[in-house]
Parts: sequence; structure tokens; C-alpha cells
Amino acid sequence: MPRRKLAGIFIGVIIPFISIIGIVPFIAKLDFSVLGIPILYFWVFMWFPLTTLCLCISWHIYDRHQYKNEKMG
Repeated sequence: MPRRKLAGIFIGVIIPFISIIGIVPFIAKLDFSVLGIPILYFWVFMWFPLTTLCLCISWHIYDRHQYKNEKMG
């Protein structure tokens, strides 16, 4: 697999996956809140927009050029 494609997969999939699945067990043990929300809920819901951002960054950096070429013919 090309290095460029691996970097796109890393940014778009691996980072969000590790941030949610890998860190949640450690955060679940903490007993404090952020803005009045338990840290576990805050962390998981914070990653909804951050995952979208990671996918957007991955697409803009690594895949956007493919769609520009398709539109031009």
C-alpha cells in the first residue's frame, strides 16, 4: 500500500479509533467533570466533531486531487 494512502488512513481512521476505543477505559476510571459533564461523556462526544475533522483533513490532503482529476475528464 502506498505510503500516502497509509497516512490518510492513519489520520482518518486510526487516530479517532485509538482516541475513543483505546483511551475510554482509562478515562472511565477518572472522577471529575468538564463544564459540568462527566469526563467520559465529554470525551466521547468531543470526538464526534473531531472524527469529522480528521476525515476532512485526510480527504483534503490525500484524496482531493483524485476528484479534481475526475471532474476535468
